[in-house]
Amino acid sequence: MAKQVFYDPLQARWRRIRRVFDAAALAFSLLVIFFIYSALRSEPLPDLSWLSEKKPYHALKENEKAKAREKRRLATLARAGHRHPSRKAPSQLTLNSEQGVRAAFYVSWDAASFSSLREYARQIDLLFPTWLQVLSPDGRLQAVDPETNAMFDVVQWQTVHTIDAKVMQFLKAENTDMEVFPVVQNFDGTDFVPGISNFLNNPEARARFRREIGIYLASDRYRGLMVDFESFPKKGQPGYVALLNELSSDLHAKGMKLYVSVQVRNEDFDYKAISSAVDGVVIMNYDEHFPGGTPGPVASQEWFLANLESAVKEIPKEKLICAIGNYGYDWVEKPKSKKDKLPPGEADKSVSVQEAWIGSRDSEEDVDFDGDALNPHFSYRDDDNFRHDV
Repeated sequence: MAKQVFYDPLQARWRRIRRVFDAAALAFSLLVIFFIYSALRSEPLPDLSWLSEKKPYHALKENEKAKAREKRRLATLARAGHRHPSRKAPSQLTLNSEQGVRAAFYVSWDAASFSSLREYARQIDLLFPTWLQVLSPDGRLQAVDPETNAMFDVVQWQTVHTIDAKVMQFLKAENTDMEVFPVVQNFDGTDFVPGISNFLNNPEARARFRREIGIYLASDRYRGLMVDFESFPKKGQPGYVALLNELSSDLHAKGMKLYVSVQVRNEDFDYKAISSAVDGVVIMNYDEHFPGGTPGPVASQEWFLANLESAVKEIPKEKLICAIGNYGYDWVEKPKSKKDKLPPGEADKSVSVQEAWIGSRDSEEDVDFDGDALNPHFSYRDDDNFRHDV
């Protein structure tokens, strides 16, 4: 009988094949172990042989910093070449008769406000930073903690807690002629508090407020105070005028000035009595239309001029400062049926100029300039198909 070709009665071939399989399995196991070991060790790959050149940068020297500040000063003067330097401090100039005076409000909660201050510091004469609040009947001076957004007492005994230190540090470093008049308001972060009438009509509370204001103004290079109390009932007007007269006496004795900010054509305000008590009256010539009302210009030209004409009849021209609004409002169209309500998140709101430009770009809507009102505006529809007027 012929033998089969692959017949192997001694199984020698199988033993050789098994050795090959065993060797392959061992090699595979070693490879897996090496891979796991390398992954756990995480040894970094060698760097390329390219040389990394370190740039020889160094911080500016003090004299170089001074030259940079001087360069910014000269550039600002070049941009404002029509303005001539005065030997008098800005607050000592007679308003609306001598060289023009530029005043600006500043807010600490908007980073763009500080950027604008840095850019135009040498074109601003009077700075009104909105730092201080009085909200309680006892007349305590308060401010907002930017970290927690909570109110804190500014003056405790004779200690003054710092508010937004970067502004004064910057102005001192730039050595500008700008004069700073901190603003005190009755704003709680959401709205103006009408309850300050109890504080205004309380002589003891006014005395505490005046004492704390004096301590605070003495804590830095401040030149006086701006009072901006709004939306309080008419019954608080007697105390309001009394406080202005008391503050005027306190500040003038220290060589400081007192300014006040008032709404335009408000029948509750005695503009003549207010003007006689203070050094300057800032009329807030804006908010012709506002959130919650009908959409329209922030200050149309005709309305704006009518307010000025009314103001000069009661406020001496040499004490009058006109404030211009540099912002906008975004109104959302209300449902036609009174039963229907806007969904959460849909509400009228204020917007900065930058936010308005961005809204126009994102909605691909052109900004129109109203030839009659002389105010810009545009409209768009949001993702939920609600119409907005800006």
